[in-house]
Amino acid sequence: MLDVRLDALKKAMQLEKEGMAFYAASRDKASSEMGRNMFEYLRKSEEGHIRRIREIYHALELSGTWPQNPPQADTPEETVKTIFSDALHELQEQQTVNADDIEALRQAAVFEQNGEHFYAKRAEEVTDLFEKNFYTQLAHEEFHHLKAIQDSIQMLEDPQGFFADREHGTMAG
Repeated sequence: MLDVRLDALKKAMQLEKEGMAFYAASRDKASSEMGRNMFEYLRKSEEGHIRRIREIYHALELSGTWPQNPPQADTPEETVKTIFSDALHELQEQQTVNADDIEALRQAAVFEQNGEHFYAKRAEEVTDLFEKNFYTQLAHEEFHHLKAIQDSIQMLEDPQGFFADREHGTMAG
């Protein structure tokens, strides 16, 4: 049982490391400030996941039991809101969008979908409540990353539509 848990955590660390490397490379290649900011946000999130997974891995390795108080998530949700606010100004000045940024975001969406699927499946497989909660939390975080990526793609492809979808007032002139 311990080997299965450790193997799952190793796989989780590998998924997060691959995502972090992809996001760092994408950040460095991004032509838009929004792209750079989004990829840096995602890179930092993956870094936080790795830190938490590594802490649990070491605790499990030492004690043989899942820790009752696993490390908590960093919650930089305000960062995402700022990324979109800053992006509107940039897009108004820029007039064009780099297709490479959008393609990199689409690839990022695949990473996040795979991570969410892995963590949700793992949460279903385990019986320990603390372990189940940890994997459920990671799946939830990956879902929110995916949503932010999808919003970024929409923002880059159709900024007016993006903000119109989020405005709850009328468009009367």
